[in-house]
Amino acid sequence: MTRTTRTLYVEALDVLLKGRMAEVAVNRDWELLEEVARLATEDAPTDLAATDSSLFVTWRAAVTKYHLKGWSHMTPERVRQVRAQAQAQPKAPASLPMRG
Repeated sequence: MTRTTRTLYVEALDVLLKGRMAEVAVNRDWELLEEVARLATEDAPTDLAATDSSLFVTWRAAVTKYHLKGWSHMTPERVRQVRAQAQAQPKAPASLPMRG
């Protein structure tokens, strides 16, 4: 799935504001996860405080929650490292469902 830069930004901001990082990580959506990490690491743009103060406050609160929930280690660089490791490992065969 290819996203435009704008679409990726909007999706990542939505994930950050709603605190859905774990869902994105489980889905291994590396592109989205890296963008979320970038937005959290760079924090809310200060000029946003004047142009959209409500979004600025919400974004800052989301970044605080991001760190409090232990996502601080998830930087864009770290996401790229994990992505490379995951792509280097051979995929395990799908397990067959157990019959009871």
